[in-house]
Amino acid sequence: MYNTDINIFYDHYVNRAFSEKNSFSGHFDFLLWEDLQKDLLACGRFQRKPFYKIALLQGEAVYHSGPHKTPVSGNTIVFTDPMIRFSFETTDKTFDGKYCVCSESFLRGTSKLSLSNWPLFKDRNIYTQSLNNEQYAELLRIFNEIENEYKSDYLFKEELIRNRVFDVIHYTQKLNINLLEFIQTQEESLEDRFFKILGKAFFNISKEMPLEDKSPAYFAQLLFTSVDQLNKAIKKVTGKTTQTHIHERIIEEANVLLKHTTYSVKEIAWNLHFQETSHFQNFYKKQTGRTPLEYRDA
Repeated sequence: MYNTDINIFYDHYVNRAFSEKNSFSGHFDFLLWEDLQKDLLACGRFQRKPFYKIALLQGEAVYHSGPHKTPVSGNTIVFTDPMIRFSFETTDKTFDGKYCVCSESFLRGTSKLSLSNWPLFKDRNIYTQSLNNEQYAELLRIFNEIENEYKSDYLFKEELIRNRVFDVIHYTQKLNINLLEFIQTQEESLEDRFFKILGKAFFNISKEMPLEDKSPAYFAQLLFTSVDQLNKAIKKVTGKTTQTHIHERIIEEANVLLKHTTYSVKEIAWNLHFQETSHFQNFYKKQTGRTPLEYRDA
């Protein structure tokens, strides 16, 4: 279900409850290390987190991802994405950190952005960058701006926060020129191409541009492969089926249309390639645990 994984994360890790207090186009939250100490043993469990996470850290810690062990020390910026299965541990009593956690739909906003093509997220490994004091101070300034804006009542703060998050991404990428050279030499994988056309299919959904199709067979055809081959490639990397990713993307788009347009439920159903409104309502409730109108009115 769309919010289940995020709710589970808050239940296991965070000292406060998850709250959708902002009508953002996707999930965003700003957390401190002190917020994430509800159960330190949970950090050591090998699992995926249901969002992109950018962490500005001070201190000694270790990330584990598959057979890889990634120690961090001193001032560090760390990037992880929902595709990465990892664990984290620290025994540093003075360890500290600030965290931006956000869904792909939040980062993408209304753009055609394909995050899998960005150097920091391209190879689906944990990315760490050591920082000198000057670099840390600059990123800390941006993180503080994000935190302050997130707490503000400014009506258009979502776009401001998104821009600041990308300031962090661009600043970090510019620290390592090898990232750009690496990205140019990599052949795009089947799963990368799938997520790219998935994003394109859902870009700017409207009455004038409804979703053309939502079946795995449709996307497999666009990629000149079979459903079995596509599903095998996607599941190997993400642990989820092609169908599951499509369903999650439908829910993300439905939530945007419910919160940010005046479309009726019937119109939203049609835009998302449901022939009957009742089919969409049943699908939405099965995925989220509530009806479309309950989400809109929340």
